[in-house]
Amino acid sequence: MKKHLTRNIILMLVLDVVLGIVLALYIASTGTVPAADNAETYTDGTYTASAQGCLSEVGVTVTITGGKVTNVVIDASGETPDLGGKAAEALSASLLAAGSTAGVDAVSGSTMTSDAVFAAMNDCLAQAAQG
Repeated sequence: MKKHLTRNIILMLVLDVVLGIVLALYIASTGTVPAADNAETYTDGTYTASAQGCLSEVGVTVTITGGKVTNVVIDASGETPDLGGKAAEALSASLLAAGSTAGVDAVSGSTMTSDAVFAAMNDCLAQAAQG
């Protein structure tokens, strides 16, 4: 009986590890969409929008070249430098890599600034889609 119990515990542990690996692979494969795979095509140009952050308006400027996002500049100078400022730096790189807000997570501790960046980024992309 003890042998069967030990074997069942080992099998459950192996199954847990396998399921963990499968889940990690699923999450990794459905995360941020690389800019090269972004199916949306936008009108070339530079687009600017802003939205209310925690302490101030947060501005986003998006450059579209060849129908794809090629630059994202975030002005969060009115936000707290250690929170909103650092969030702007991190989000700029993530949004550029993704080519949109899809799959980009808010920066922990800077949710209001992150939400403002996402809103302004979406506004810029909506302008580029209409252009």
